[in-house]
Parts: sequence; structure tokens; C-alpha cells
Amino acid sequence: MLTSDSTLKSAAPVVDGDVTLPIETSMVLAGGTLIELHPPRFAVADVFVRGDRILQVGGAMPESVMRVDVSGCIVTPAFTVAHTHLYMSLTCGMPPPPKPPRTLTDTLQWVWWALDKALDDDLVHTSALVGAAMAAKAGAACIVDLHSSPRAIDGSLDRIESALDEIGVRGILGYETSDRDGRGRRDGGLAENRRFLEKVRKGATKHRALVGAHAMMTLNDDTLDALRELADAQGAGIHMHVAEDLTDALDAERIRKAPLATRLERLGIARKGSVVAHAVQLETKLAEHMMQAGAFLVTNPRSNMDHGVGLCGLTGTRVALGTDGSDHDVLAEARAYYLRHSEAHDDLARETGARVAAGQELSSQLFGDGTPPRIVAGARADLTVLDYTPMTPMTPSNVIEHFARGWTSGHVRDTMVGGSFVLHDRKLVNIDERELVLRARAAAGRLWERMQGYT
Repeated sequence: MLTSDSTLKSAAPVVDGDVTLPIETSMVLAGGTLIELHPPRFAVADVFVRGDRILQVGGAMPESVMRVDVSGCIVTPAFTVAHTHLYMSLTCGMPPPPKPPRTLTDTLQWVWWALDKALDDDLVHTSALVGAAMAAKAGAACIVDLHSSPRAIDGSLDRIESALDEIGVRGILGYETSDRDGRGRRDGGLAENRRFLEKVRKGATKHRALVGAHAMMTLNDDTLDALRELADAQGAGIHMHVAEDLTDALDAERIRKAPLATRLERLGIARKGSVVAHAVQLETKLAEHMMQAGAFLVTNPRSNMDHGVGLCGLTGTRVALGTDGSDHDVLAEARAYYLRHSEAHDDLARETGARVAAGQELSSQLFGDGTPPRIVAGARADLTVLDYTPMTPMTPSNVIEHFARGWTSGHVRDTMVGGSFVLHDRKLVNIDERELVLRARAAAGRLWERMQGYT
């Protein structure tokens, strides 16, 4: 265990120069400053990785093991994007809708629902490939994705799985079941969730799955029952948007003739492993009930700003940080969280590190890791190396300010997932990034053109 202000140093020498990295090997990350964000812990120590686990932290290291020099760098547990939409990865710079949206519902109908309708099989895969690459370059090892492609449902989670495997990151996947496109596509969404959950249960994928759904305002009561029954049968949590703005509550009261809390109880989302995204307008008592039942709530401050829906003021060890499809960059999201809550004077800015740690704990629990996401012997070797040299002292007492104001994805040098580098010296290891850029630009143009038919 790392202790605050400890100074463990290995006697093993560091070998400088380029290192040819095999797909899976034993190695020592030598000379780095090890930092955990919540609670803040520091150490200067070598880390011995074998296979997908950390075997040893500090002390004398084996002489025969390959060394990777991380001296002068920070080594920290890799990040988890606790809620995102990989299918939005090709949207930066796309043409605006015919008129400016005034509400979240306008934005959904004119932008995001036009986007998901335009996706075909190839665009699903390319979007996921781009998003996974962006996440890896920003230090993430795991992505919790909620997918929607109503005209390309069957096998869509397999296409995302394939993209994640190509980049080398892990995923927790779900299909966004909804009634907004009719009963046939609702049934298709349920079937896609069921199929991939069965794949996970059989051990036919290294990834994990949740029962996916859009939001309460697009779900009929019988669909709530079907989602609950699927979650019960599979022993899985539910991943969906809840109370992003007031629409869910107004829809429940005025159209469904039942309080939102009653509809959520019918759904049964308050369960172990559920991921409740946004929760901006969720009553505190209801949010606390969900977390006590084992759910994680995920706040997405940049998306909330973009859509003008407000600020989530929830706190606790199960409140994590997501990007809602913005760019899958947890460090950028953390900075937005820190600044927005500093502006709000609600004392939550100081919890920025806790939000990131909650996402790491979420992925750890859903993958069934026996050890927490820490830099300790036995933990999964998901690690991020940042080439960050602060001009001012960085200590356990001020590391959260450095994290929120100083660290950026531009400092990410290496991302390790399960003991293998997927990003090394700022280069993607498993894919040619130049070819990916060309493919992505062509796909984006095709996607934007197809979207015009759905706006």
C-alpha cells in the first residue's frame, strides 16, 4: 500500500532508450512518482508488472526483467469513462441543425436522434474505433458505453467490442433500448442487450455488459417491465439516463400519470451495478437510495453545460465522472467539474479526485476484480503514465488542484491495459493512427450527409 509522502526507491537500474514491447510480458516501470487521487497517496517506487497484474511495488526488482523508464513522470491508475456514447465520436465539426435548439428535447430530436438513425454497421464500428482511440490517448483503460443505432441494431455491440479489441481497451456495453422508434426497434434493442449479456455470461468476450435503456421519457411502462425482467434474469445492472433535465419528471406526472420515483421503482434500477447517468434533477433522497442499493451515479458537466440543463450536486463514493460522448477525455471532464463546482461554491470541487476514483471502482466491481483499482500488488495492471513536470510543488495536500488545473490529456505518455501498453510514447500501439484518421474523416463526411435525411 502506498503511504502519503513515502519515498520508496528500487535498487534496480533503469535502462534508457527505445523499448520494443511485446503484446504481453513482464516489465518494470522504473523511477516514477506513483499517485493515487482518492485518498491522495504518493510514492517514488518501481512497479513490477507480470501478465495483467501488478506483482510488486517498491523494493529490489529482478535484474532480468525489461525496464521502462518512467522517471520524472507520474504513474497513476488508468481512468474509466463511466458514461459515454462512442457513436458520437465523429461529430466534432458536423453541420448544425436547421435552427438552434432551445431545449434538451430539441437537441435530442434535431441532433442526436438524427445521428443515431444515420448509423450503419460500418459507421458503428468506425465511431467506436475512433472513440476508443481518443479514450486511450487520454489515459483511459475502460469505457462504459451506451449505444444507439436504431437502423443497425443487430450485432452492434459486437462491432463495438471489435473496435475496443483493436485499440486494446476494455468496455462495459449496453444497447439504448427505447420506444421512440416503435415496438419493433424496442424489441430489437432488448434482444441485442440479451444477446451480448449471454455472450458475457458464457465467457465469449473479455468485456462486460449492462442492460441499456435511453431515458424514462422514451420508455413505456411495459418496456420498464421488460428491462427489469431482463436485468433480473441476467443478474445485471441497468445503464440509462435519468433526470437529465425536468423532462423525465414532467413526462411521468403529465403523461404516465405516476411520479418519476414510482416509475423508477417499477424499472428496478436501484440495484448493484446500475449506472445512472446525469441525475441533474434527481431528488437527493432517491439518488441516495440508488447508491445504497449498489448503483453508481455518473455526472457529465461538459454535456450539461452544452445542453444547458444545470449542475448535478450529488456527492458520495458512488458518484463517478462521465463524458456523455463529448470526447471520452476524463481529464478534460475533471477540469470542467472542478471549475463548475468552484463557481457554484458548493464545496464539491475538492471531491474531483473522488469522482474519478468512483469510476475506477465501478469498472473494478463490474469486472469482478478481487483488489481495488490501486497501485498495489495483485491489482489489475491498468496504469497511465503522465509526463507532467509542475512548476510549483505538488503534494498530497494540493494534488487535486494540480490534477484539475494542471494535468491534461496532452501529458499522457503511456496507457497500459491489463499489463500491455495500448499507448506508448504517445503513439497507439495496436493500430496505425494515420490510417485511422483517413478512415474517420471519410466516415464522418458520409455520416453527416446521411444525417440530413433525419433532421
